[in-house]
Amino acid sequence: MDKRNFQLKPSLIALVFQFAIFTVLMALLYQVVAIWLWCILLLLGLVIYALFYRKRPNISALEYLDGRDWTLTKYGQPQRVQISHIIDHQVYIVVYFQHARTKPMIIWCDQVAFKQWKSLKVLAKMI
Repeated sequence: MDKRNFQLKPSLIALVFQFAIFTVLMALLYQVVAIWLWCILLLLGLVIYALFYRKRPNISALEYLDGRDWTLTKYGQPQRVQISHIIDHQVYIVVYFQHARTKPMIIWCDQVAFKQWKSLKVLAKMI
């Protein structure tokens, strides 16, 4: 596999991170509000998660073309994008695109193979 062709798979770390944040919020709310209100907030939080946050963009691949031009495969359809910059946050990398209609993409360390992860970290330093 090429160094600049990244095949992305779903991230378990992202799911665990979201669950941990939700658990901490629910534990704090349990200590502050009445139990009946906490149950309502718990159900409301689960419904909001199911409707909005569970939907992830189905980005399956990111492939280098030329210069800052890349091909982003979303929902099976390739789309040509230009990367403006990449920020490395150790556990995940955020890729920003020049076009406003393309949202920034988060790549977690468990979405790619270890060699590809190291290649992404080097790329983040270069761009």
